[in-house]
Amino acid sequence: MKAVIYARFSPRRNHEQCESIETQLELCRAYCTRQGYEIIGEFDDKVLSGDEEDRPGLWNAIEALARDCVLVVYRLDRLARSVYLSYIIEEAVKKHGAKIISISGEGTWQDSPEDELVRRILQALAEYERKVIAARTKAAMLRHQAAGRRMSDKTPYGCVRDPDNHKRLVADPTEQANIHYIIELKNKGYGYCRICRQLKSDGIPCRNRKWHHGTIKRILERHK
Repeated sequence: MKAVIYARFSPRRNHEQCESIETQLELCRAYCTRQGYEIIGEFDDKVLSGDEEDRPGLWNAIEALARDCVLVVYRLDRLARSVYLSYIIEEAVKKHGAKIISISGEGTWQDSPEDELVRRILQALAEYERKVIAARTKAAMLRHQAAGRRMSDKTPYGCVRDPDNHKRLVADPTEQANIHYIIELKNKGYGYCRICRQLKSDGIPCRNRKWHHGTIKRILERHK
């Protein structure tokens, strides 16, 4: 039987628990050798989320599949951390007359109803874990921003870098007043685009560029 190997790496804060691309590939190669599979291709995607559909390595791996091939992965969550995307990938693999094999088992070694149930449960858990991580990351970033810590090279609207400590942010009085005005307009029922037009009409600048509804949305989300 012929096999195509796929690996994906997306680092987390507990990165020591994340298997590197090369480690995943080595483990998959060893599995294929034990099973007597002929490896006809290896593909990977680096630093891409499991809910991201635009993954060239994944779709190239699927395109490389032939009938009765297997797509070998270290774990099912390397394919996707979304139930919907998992289904899309499975259907794409089936169209090639191939099947997915996780070297960790995970209900992929057999095709019984019980094995399919195991796969669906693991896919749901992977999606749940991804959402929990995203929520915790967002909450931590908001806490750090509230404490005046810079989270990126971009300074959020309403703040400037502390001249005495460039790792910290301090409030910009003018922009803070503009934020309060934006919130006031939102509370009056203004939509994002209407707020943009009002700010432009009032001659209120937006940091070297025009006001955009996405900018207004981000400002309001940070100040809920």
